[in-house]
Amino acid sequence: MKENSTYHDGLESNHLPESLRENPFGVPENYFSDLESKIIAQVKWIACKDEPVFEVPDGYFDSLPDVVLSKIAADSLKAQVAGDGFAIPEQYSDKLTENIFHRISEENLKEKIQSDGFDLPVNYHADLEDAIFVRIAEAELKEVISTDGFDLPVNYHADLGETIFARIAEAELKEVISTDGFDLPVDYHADLEETIFARVAEEKLKDTVPVTGFDLPPHYFDTLSDKIIGAIQDIKEERDSTPIRRLGKQKKWYTRYAVAASFTAMLGLGGYWGYQFQQQNTIAQDNVAEEQLSQHLSEIPKQEIINYLSASASGDDIIYMSQYTDETNLPTKGFGTNISKQEIEDYLNYTL
Repeated sequence: MKENSTYHDGLESNHLPESLRENPFGVPENYFSDLESKIIAQVKWIACKDEPVFEVPDGYFDSLPDVVLSKIAADSLKAQVAGDGFAIPEQYSDKLTENIFHRISEENLKEKIQSDGFDLPVNYHADLEDAIFVRIAEAELKEVISTDGFDLPVNYHADLGETIFARIAEAELKEVISTDGFDLPVDYHADLEETIFARVAEEKLKDTVPVTGFDLPPHYFDTLSDKIIGAIQDIKEERDSTPIRRLGKQKKWYTRYAVAASFTAMLGLGGYWGYQFQQQNTIAQDNVAEEQLSQHLSEIPKQEIINYLSASASGDDIIYMSQYTDETNLPTKGFGTNISKQEIEDYLNYTL
């Protein structure tokens, strides 16, 4: 059989290619790009064809009108909106591989950990209504108040580092020292009620009396140092100008009178013993001794006695001796003559 050439022997007028000058065996547009999907569809159709029965899902026909209407609405919306409204984020393709690996790692982790590790708090559902109302009230309050009312303190960011380090040091110190080092005073709780009532009474008294009633004189602290220095200088000058006669060690005020009493007792005892031999000489010697003692004591200045008592005696001694500083209280027979011999003997037995 003779083969007719389509591309050659184009002299015959009845050949179609020669009249149209086109190739009748051309491939449709996107034929090879759609070929894979068509083949897969044919394979699936053949696999489904072998199954004897096709089952319709439950409620398929009941929801079919809604599904059809939703598809029609979606098509009409697509017709109104030229684009789909979605844009690819920046650097999407660059981060796509990394995001895929993250998703894979997340899925592997979910397979290992069955639960998400989160549990509902106790009484969550019971308190849910109150929490919702609180959130609603908070949202309404935020609408009324445009700002939250909180401002950052001055130099907040500048001092933030030091504040953080101080908190860290405090936490470490609390770990080292388990207790705070403070103990309640003895009978704290027993006296607490009385302390509270005392504070309440004090506050009421402060409300009644607005001022304390005590005011410092004008320029008190300014002149305080000068007054103290002046008083010290006056005391120093007074001490320098007053002569002090020291008789051996400093003794208490009664030491001098004890010595005088001792001398008197000794003279009295000597006179008593000499009375057996010379009664008249004993009386004369006793009178001479008393006169000498009175003369010696009278020669001591009154200011010197006061200075001596101020430096060495106690407050009770000064009060006792001050009774005899007045000349009206002095004895008429001589200082110390009104003391009996028995008192002198008892005093010597007590001190010696």
